[in-house]
Amino acid sequence: MAALLEDYRRWRALGEGGLPANPVGWLVTTSLRPWGRDTITVDATPDAAPSDFTLPQRRGDRPAIAPYPIPHRELHTVTDPDRIRALAEHVAAFGVGDSGPMVTSTSRFERRGDALFVRDRATASPWIAHARGEIAHVHGTQGSLHVVADPADVPEIIRRGWGERHPLAGRPIIGLPDSYLFLYAPRDATDSQQLQRIIDRVVATAR
Repeated sequence: MAALLEDYRRWRALGEGGLPANPVGWLVTTSLRPWGRDTITVDATPDAAPSDFTLPQRRGDRPAIAPYPIPHRELHTVTDPDRIRALAEHVAAFGVGDSGPMVTSTSRFERRGDALFVRDRATASPWIAHARGEIAHVHGTQGSLHVVADPADVPEIIRRGWGERHPLAGRPIIGLPDSYLFLYAPRDATDSQQLQRIIDRVVATAR
């Protein structure tokens, strides 16, 4: 019982995200853990369209990730609030205006906080349509992000160390697209610059 209580406390410490922050939410995320997939390995897909998107190698090790699929978060990450705010503003800027192709609304995955959507899902790329129009959202507590990337760009993003798949990506039980990625929080200006490039690419391929 003590071990279960400690696990619940560790989960609550991650903050809110997609499930009620109570024992019911903890039971749900615990029941989903066996469905988790390898988030780093990128299988060879010879039939996939080639990508012209390139990234530099991210320096250092990947951050430690909490073992819970919801919320999907880094551990021990402390990010400059100004960097988090700049990333959130970069995403939100694509949704400015009343008639543009993108719009900002509450994330359907996080169920709180803003996310960028394709305004007209009929114009969305298949992977964005699968996400019901959602393109990207920033986690305001740490600056990590979830994005729905072009499947052709997934190997470059993961192999270069900028992110990983969500553990439930592609699992029918949840309905997340296979290219639903977690991008690691920025540690410095270089990281922020590359994350903005990835965001720009995700937006450019969303329609």
